[in-house]
Amino acid sequence: MDEYLDWIARNGGSYSKLDFRRVHATETVYPNDTFATVPFRVTITEKVARKTFADLSDVSCRNVMALFVAYQSLLGDQSFYAPYLNILPKQILTPFFWETEDLHYLDQTNLATAVRERKLNIFNDYEALVVRLSAELRTKITWELFLWAYTVLTSRAFPYTLIDPTHTEPSEVLFPLVDSLNHKPNTKITWVRSGDDQSGSLSFVSGQVFNAGEEMFNNYGPKVK
Repeated sequence: MDEYLDWIARNGGSYSKLDFRRVHATETVYPNDTFATVPFRVTITEKVARKTFADLSDVSCRNVMALFVAYQSLLGDQSFYAPYLNILPKQILTPFFWETEDLHYLDQTNLATAVRERKLNIFNDYEALVVRLSAELRTKITWELFLWAYTVLTSRAFPYTLIDPTHTEPSEVLFPLVDSLNHKPNTKITWVRSGDDQSGSLSFVSGQVFNAGEEMFNNYGPKVK
């Protein structure tokens, strides 16, 4: 966690009155306090992914970003995003990762059919995608790794309009720190954007009091200025 927070700080991010290890306030946070700022340069966007895989322009945003996350994870500490990727859960306990025997517990439910159909669709996309990679990457980006990266996106990504509100095509972004706080309805938080999509940042501004020791929550509803 220290490496992760240092990486955020080295790239222009900051936070105060907040312990990100426990996601609790270290002292009282008052309305209008800015308690975290995250630079856009640490985010993982479709634009960044397509620079690496420029020949996959016809591949969907979700799939090319999943491929990019998988590729960056293979780079290990050589990846710029390593401090962020290293704090992501290695196991994501959605039904996509259940053993076949466990999936039988969903039999006779709509969820069972939905899981099997969705996983098959993702697998078909993976098979169509992986054959277009270099021989080296083809062997390293396994189905299991791709599915993990894909699920990271489905569980953590935000709309790209947080970075560029003029962007009209569907697109996503992985936003370090922003994805650290749990969602709680009616939490009064404003996300304030500043600068452009290259050098800008996103800040959390509290709209309520968080007492010292209290968990700090996010609110994923519409809120961007």
